[in-house]
Amino acid sequence: MKTKTICKTGMVLLLLSMLNFSAFSQVRFGIKADVGLNNPELRSSALAVENLTSYSIGPSLEAMFLPVGLGSLGIETSLLYNDSRMTVARLSGETGDSEVSNRYLMLPVNAKVKFGPGLLPIQLFAAAGPYLGYLIQGDKIDLGQTVENLKAKQFQAGVNLGIGLELLRFLQVGVNYRAQLTDNYSTDEPNWSDPLNGKTESWNIFATIYF
Repeated sequence: MKTKTICKTGMVLLLLSMLNFSAFSQVRFGIKADVGLNNPELRSSALAVENLTSYSIGPSLEAMFLPVGLGSLGIETSLLYNDSRMTVARLSGETGDSEVSNRYLMLPVNAKVKFGPGLLPIQLFAAAGPYLGYLIQGDKIDLGQTVENLKAKQFQAGVNLGIGLELLRFLQVGVNYRAQLTDNYSTDEPNWSDPLNGKTESWNIFATIYF
């Protein structure tokens, strides 16, 4: 319950910030999207997960307010709709694969630093911070009568680190490394901790257009 309250509070603060951050001189709003780069094939003694894909899209806010040398320091936060899909196959003699999709609202909050004078058409940037995810729709993985169905957990959390380039002062492109610190699925059977509930790491390529 405490985690749920924190996540909802964070999302409300993000929406309020989009209305109240105008006090800063370098605040911009935009649209951010990312696509997962890795396509792992995970296998245990009873379950195989293949063709894992993911994408996210949603509004983003950047507030740069502290000069640092030839650059600036600030924050970046987004509210992203995330869709993760995978193919799941049972290895217990039963046939047929399942297409599973989980949809989250993701709330990353990053410290961000830019390098290079803002007058140039290109700048380097780096960002790092925590994120929270709230499940809005998730598919169960039907394992028949042998064990309880695997059910996606309501929340996830982790940290991310990104680097990239800002082009022409409105387009940002880069690569983000995301390390998840919570499990994705819950069940009473401990053997299902592999591969679905291993703490996952992922790489994403992202682009943000600021207005």
